[in-house]
Amino acid sequence: MWPGFSPDPAAAPSSPGTPAVRIVAEERTVFLPTRELALEVWLGEQRLSFFVNGNRDRVPHIEQLTASGVSIRLTDWVGRLPFRLVYERGEEVQDVVVYPAKLSRTPKTAFAALARMVAELPELQRRLHFGGDLPEALSGVQTLWAVPPSREALLSVAGEAQRLWQLARRQPRPAPPGQAGRARERRVLGGQVPDRVDWNRTLDLWGRGEFPHHVALDLPAPQLPPALGPLRELWQALETAAAHLPPGTERDELQRRFARALAAFPRPEPVPAARGTSALPPASLPRDPVSRRAAQLTAEVRALLRPTSGLPGGRVRMAELYEFWAQITLARALGAVQGELSTTADGLYTGTLRSEDAPDAGLPAGPGATVSLNPRLAFGGIGLSAQTLQPDLLAVLERRGSSEVVVADVKYRPLDRLSSDHQREVNDQLLRYMGLTHAATGLVLWPGSDPEGEPDPDSAPASDLHLAGGPSPATDRRVSVLPGGRARLVRLRLHPLDPPDQLRDDLRDLGLLPHEPSISDPPPPGGPT
Repeated sequence: MWPGFSPDPAAAPSSPGTPAVRIVAEERTVFLPTRELALEVWLGEQRLSFFVNGNRDRVPHIEQLTASGVSIRLTDWVGRLPFRLVYERGEEVQDVVVYPAKLSRTPKTAFAALARMVAELPELQRRLHFGGDLPEALSGVQTLWAVPPSREALLSVAGEAQRLWQLARRQPRPAPPGQAGRARERRVLGGQVPDRVDWNRTLDLWGRGEFPHHVALDLPAPQLPPALGPLRELWQALETAAAHLPPGTERDELQRRFARALAAFPRPEPVPAARGTSALPPASLPRDPVSRRAAQLTAEVRALLRPTSGLPGGRVRMAELYEFWAQITLARALGAVQGELSTTADGLYTGTLRSEDAPDAGLPAGPGATVSLNPRLAFGGIGLSAQTLQPDLLAVLERRGSSEVVVADVKYRPLDRLSSDHQREVNDQLLRYMGLTHAATGLVLWPGSDPEGEPDPDSAPASDLHLAGGPSPATDRRVSVLPGGRARLVRLRLHPLDPPDQLRDDLRDLGLLPHEPSISDPPPPGGPT
């Protein structure tokens, strides 16, 4: 077994005699032995057929079916694929773990790259505004390495959180330090009578001719419950966990309930430290029993979402995941992080992202950028029929007094191993996009070549897996200047295991991002010396 592998309970072998999980490269043929002729083969809710599935989901299909076993042609679905074999009497499930071989031909390196992509998605979703859920083919990303929490478990914790809030509200809440016993005098104009009237001061006020004003005494408001902060954190964790439930009305209803509960909480206000004292770190502050229990429940809820190590438990379409990750990664590298995205009927994200007004701490202060994802570019041409082109990404980089257009296409394919005809198709497609948008640079983003050795195409035992070094980006970039010298085609590697600044360095080398000034650079004209 893979060191550190904690399999999901539902996928763990039920007995020592159960065969180990098989690990197979994507887009290969896998043979599943059977005890007799299987009448049906299912993958989730999809019954497999003998024909190539023509829809965009690219479900695996059966190549051969005999009494000794079934041969299944895999596609770009990666992760754990539980194939259910239905016999005349009974059925069985055989798990096949498929790794993204285009990221690496070594399974463990491929899974490490996939895990890096999955880990970045929550941050991308936090920064951007997504209209609707992830496309169906990407919905498994959120639970690829974790078992989704159950609705019943979240409701149970929510019930206890509600009881803890009732206890917190009944706890003694003295006035803030230094304000106990003090009342603030307030003059109420007109004939309105406040709740607390200081009649001595009010009659003295009337005697000075200021009838019918009143003098009120306002007592200092009591402190908010000390457990308010931990309880708010608990409800935030519940709201996050509810988003990981399977899509449907139950998840939507639970998210609304948790959001309403969270909105009903008063926001805690920081209490300034007294003069001559220093604020204690949060870990050293005394915590009441309600706060401690709320913190324990928060840790339990977050543990439900903590990914397990080792082999994945869910599945996802790799081509769609890589395309989406590459689009957003390029947009962020260009500085475009503000905007809203929505999904189309085809499961594609569309929308426009722009540069932030204030520079982000994790982004370079580059030129202003406007990035459109999957824009539909329609034109009439020379005839009456309309035509539409749809590149994966269209960026407009604002320069001083001018702008530059960049168009990009994402290919989850080994470009260095494509036939000449297929390479020409990629060139022709990108040239059409560039001609329509007057782009001077056409980018093709791809995972890059893989110098690692080719493993056995059949399933490899998990104990034989080893983590090899990732491929180098140096030889995977290719720049081809078009005739006339006004435009260029660029093949640019984008891999999850590359150094964090590799893409920005490549964009600077291409002149698409400004170079960061070094200490030895001379100051600009008119600047400080």
